Amino acid sequence: MPKYLHPDVLDGGPLVVKNSATKMLLIKAYAFGDSLATVTGNKLAEVGVVAADFNLSTVNVNDRRFTGPAGKSAAAAASSGASPNLHIAYVDGTRVLWVTDETTDQVITAPNPVDFPQCAFDSPQPV
Repeated sequence: MPKYLHPDVLDGGPLVVKNSATKMLLIKAYAFGDSLATVTGNKLAEVGVVAADFNLSTVNVNDRRFTGPAGKSAAAAASSGASPNLHIAYVDGTRVLWVTDETTDQVITAPNPVDFPQCAFDSPQPV
């Protein structure tokens, strides 16, 4: 279950994802550092995103939480096998910005609808 943040996101924070991501992809496989071509080639479903789909909030009094879109769905463009180890990737057309695990790892059958879960990552205060 590798996860990934592009160096531009590590340097510039989650606003890079918020302001740059154009698509959210459900992918059937991911290895840390996969290229945009590989990620796109593993796509099972995709949906467009805009800055207003993302949210920054406070959690645990002083920590920050960045959340991806909620309530997005799309028709599956491809099918997956019995143990797909699904991931969600946010891309901007030239970069893979953020990849996180999709925890249900359910079998996907094209052209059935796919509901994308809301994804989040927290930035805790340093200790």
